[in-house]
Amino acid sequence: MPTDAGTPPRSALLAAWGNAWLAGDAGLPELVQRVGAHDDAHTVTGLSADDLPLERAVARLRAAGVARMRLVLPVPGDALGLPGPGAFTTAALSASEGVLALRDDGTGTGLVPGLQSHGSPFDGTVTTVTWTAYDVVAAGPDPGPFLHEAEHDLRRGVVECACVLRDLDVARWRPDVAGALSDLRRQARAGLDEDELPGGYPQRARALLVQARQLAGVLHLAGQDIGGALDTREAAGREQALRELGRLVRRARVAGYNAYGLPG
Repeated sequence: MPTDAGTPPRSALLAAWGNAWLAGDAGLPELVQRVGAHDDAHTVTGLSADDLPLERAVARLRAAGVARMRLVLPVPGDALGLPGPGAFTTAALSASEGVLALRDDGTGTGLVPGLQSHGSPFDGTVTTVTWTAYDVVAAGPDPGPFLHEAEHDLRRGVVECACVLRDLDVARWRPDVAGALSDLRRQARAGLDEDELPGGYPQRARALLVQARQLAGVLHLAGQDIGGALDTREAAGREQALRELGRLVRRARVAGYNAYGLPG
């Protein structure tokens, strides 16, 4: 369920505020408020015979022994963080996001959001999110990525992508993309919303997520149709560069949002 460059994935917010709540650093009403900030209602199906509101669902997960939540942002060909074949993996790949709510032994529940919009632009729209729950087993330690590797890879990716797009004369066909990349290389910063992350997040995670958000904006601009501005070779080079940068943005977001309670 893709979001625009400025809106965090709903799974990222659930992982972030869910971990803070499990650690006692946030209240349940705050978790519900932060996760549902962009929507009208969140419900969870698959945990009981009836659909549950989000607050009752996460309380049930904690009562069942869940100790940590982990964000996954997979896409076909890059199954980043997925536990292996199964219903959760299939659903998370389709939605491009999900949350693993795990016990210490690696068993737990996978949650995948589905978005429904009701109404019309004339009458107003209502947005609801239904999280579908799946039994999962994520054996072994957290596979990462972690902050140090995501920071390194993203820095390298920005430089390499900028070089490729420079060679393609990006300023000729998309001067706004060239300007955005130039700002990134100068380490321009635009802060995260104050209410996006709990207070216990490492500053390194916050900085990484700022850069990932800015890069997502670059990807959005660069991915827009430019008609005949590129020949076949140039188009292939652009697509390869942007695909790799998109992979690094996903890794950075996973590392950043999953950093709660970790050193750094």
